[in-house]
Amino acid sequence: MYKILVTFLIFGVFQCDKQEVNAEKGMTGEWRYVGTFNHTTDYTCYVCSDFDYEKSSYRLTFNDDKYYTAKINLLIGKGEYITSIEKSENDHISGTFENLNLQILNKPFETEADSRFQSMFMEANNFVLSTNYNGHVYDELILGSNNIEYLLFVRK
Repeated sequence: MYKILVTFLIFGVFQCDKQEVNAEKGMTGEWRYVGTFNHTTDYTCYVCSDFDYEKSSYRLTFNDDKYYTAKINLLIGKGEYITSIEKSENDHISGTFENLNLQILNKPFETEADSRFQSMFMEANNFVLSTNYNGHVYDELILGSNNIEYLLFVRK
């Protein structure tokens, strides 16, 4: 009986060491839009020194309960999302992203850039989340789709 109890105790300790990866918890918080980038172009600097975090006009705030709020310039929105993890490493998580709905709660003037951002955000079907990547100041979140462009966000 004692051996069985010790075996279960050891098995339980090893189970606690295994860390469960949860994309929603990693994405939680406010993300500021940096820009739209192209997979076919080699950028030397994504978040360059001239990027002003406070002046970013597009912001997404993800909650770990699979809801988000959005500030797209003057537009205010909310919605739901689903993620699933395909690959997880030390400081990188990647997987699928599904934007279930985006409801715009107000109707101010909408620019062409606002419309393009909304369209790309709604089409996004994958994500890459990098935390503390190479000692960068920001965590980075990429939302992309099957086309060659993707949206890049950062979080302090």
